[in-house]
Amino acid sequence: MLIKTMLFTQAPAQQGNPLLTFLPIIVMFIALYLLFILPQQRAAKKHKKMLDEMKKGDKVLTQAGFLGEVTQIKDDLVTLEVAPKIEMKIIKSTITKIIQDTDDLKVNE
Repeated sequence: MLIKTMLFTQAPAQQGNPLLTFLPIIVMFIALYLLFILPQQRAAKKHKKMLDEMKKGDKVLTQAGFLGEVTQIKDDLVTLEVAPKIEMKIIKSTITKIIQDTDDLKVNE
């Protein structure tokens, strides 16, 4: 009986510093924030700034791959002229790039 009680009774576990317990989780959260969240927020701000600066006459590229010239901007809708006398309305947020010159159109090689 004495052996049983000696085997099953344990000394109370030492309580460590709670900060050290959560330190790996805190470090992982900071790493994820710096590697994923922060760059995504910067890209979103840059895209929003580009859309706000867009004006009539700009040549743009859409997510669908259409190239066109902005003929009208109304709130969230943009009218693009994709060919002579052919216009299409698209949602403003689908514009990915404002084309400055033909060098911007080169595909990554």
